[in-house]
Amino acid sequence: MITVHAPELLALGDLQQELIVLPGRDSDVLRFGLRTTEPGLHTVTVRAFRGGTFLGELHAQISVQSGVPTRDGPARSAPLATLAFDPGEMTLQVLKGADGSHSFQLLSETTYAPESFRLMAGDAYGARELIYDELRRTAASARPGDGDDQGRARRRLRNLGVQLWASAVPDAVRRQFWEQADRITALTVLGEHDAVPWELLYPRDRDQEGDGFLAEWLPVVRRVFGQERVRELSLDRVAFVVPPGSPPEAVHEVSALQSRLGSTATSLGMLAHRSSVSDLIEGGGAGLLHFACHNAFDSAGSHVTMADGPFDPIDLAYATQSGALRAARPLVFFNACRSAGEIDWFATSLGWAPQFLRAGAGAFVGTLWPVRSDSALVFADAFYEHLVTRGRTLGQASLHARQAIRCQGGDPSWLAYAVYGSPAARAAGSSPVDSP
Repeated sequence: MITVHAPELLALGDLQQELIVLPGRDSDVLRFGLRTTEPGLHTVTVRAFRGGTFLGELHAQISVQSGVPTRDGPARSAPLATLAFDPGEMTLQVLKGADGSHSFQLLSETTYAPESFRLMAGDAYGARELIYDELRRTAASARPGDGDDQGRARRRLRNLGVQLWASAVPDAVRRQFWEQADRITALTVLGEHDAVPWELLYPRDRDQEGDGFLAEWLPVVRRVFGQERVRELSLDRVAFVVPPGSPPEAVHEVSALQSRLGSTATSLGMLAHRSSVSDLIEGGGAGLLHFACHNAFDSAGSHVTMADGPFDPIDLAYATQSGALRAARPLVFFNACRSAGEIDWFATSLGWAPQFLRAGAGAFVGTLWPVRSDSALVFADAFYEHLVTRGRTLGQASLHARQAIRCQGGDPSWLAYAVYGSPAARAAGSSPVDSP
């Protein structure tokens, strides 16, 4: 399935077409008609899917001016590393139009037409921040071991999730989801990630209900624009970022991870200086880059206070443009408060996740709101146990890690984690287990 996204251009026909690809032969040529309504620079994005699995994408810009001769631009191409797809994977593609509306489209072994949807206020920022603020306070006040507190918090969290499902997902898309529900093994969200906190969705429609929150029922992962598909994560070289002032649990977290990896990984030590982290990343990085620290997030974005000054996503700009991490394809686990937060930055979004992934990281794990240090420690240990020791996929490892901390006295931290990458990605050299 080939899809075209050109929000500022007028479509002259269907913007999704099926293409048959045969071994050793050129495929047919697909043509998509587009017309401009005004001069200027317009972006066109072409994506390829097989079933519900994202294969790759291509971006091009078209400049339109009045009274200027037409010129053909250079041929553009994007490599598809593999045409392999994962049966049961569903992709929810969420795209923002020029008028501020959103397009929701489910792609699986059944491909549905896009559904246009406009948020009531045009922007979900205010509602999202209210939810995150409530969950931050809930995490801070949670009392592990208190069953009553856990029950009250779970009910409130469930109601937030049900309301989010009903308010932020179009009716047609919800119906389509239930049509495929018993065949879905993983859900990938591609597109405007800050529109909705997807991990909080609790599917419930009249007499239809799943097995709890979407993220405790299925592996839920995200994908940013420009992120390449990586199915194998090499964790043979590991570096830890632990600046001064990190939570006391950070040292235990690093020790547990080193023990988990054993002699299979070469440790590059604990980095406390911004210059050391930048040198490592711009030099190609490691197979695993694990942050165990505090992350500050506000309207200006994220930053980590290192021994030699603040380190923020703009410090990854050179690595992003040079693709410094494309050879190593590292897993970046940013176990800190709101490390998956993003802000608008000119024509793009700016945050740890998009910067690392556009630089070539194979996967990224971060948090949407502040989490408790004790829960973060348990989540990380469970995640690596299932990814490394038990050979489970990235999606399965995140699902099991959530389940490991969901009964922490009402602490909602288990839903705070956002995972970016291919749900089927595995640690290189790991032996897959039989059960999911």
